[in-house]
Amino acid sequence: MATATVEQILETIATLPANEQTRLRQALNQQPRKKEPLGKFVDPIPVFGEKENMQWIAEHWRDYQDQWIALDGDRLIAHDTDFKVVDAAASADGAYLPLVTFIERESERPFVNAEFKR
Repeated sequence: MATATVEQILETIATLPANEQTRLRQALNQQPRKKEPLGKFVDPIPVFGEKENMQWIAEHWRDYQDQWIALDGDRLIAHDTDFKVVDAAASADGAYLPLVTFIERESERPFVNAEFKR
């Protein structure tokens, strides 16, 4: 049995009249699809300290504007304007899944200075 490549099949389809291409498209769309297994499900990695991270940021963001920070819960691991410095410090610290994020300037934060109007 000869095996055709996708490119060869597409070239053949391109030579068909438009009405035949439409019939082919409809026939392919009506084909039952194989239900392939989705794969092995794994438990998500637990995120510890998320609440503490957000609380720390809410309380201290003004002190670290325009900087990268690394947090382990409510503990500041490092801060700097250079991401690589903070990332290296977070890796060296050994904290489990530290949060490394950038604190924007107040003027660049969304909705900080916006007034709510109805």
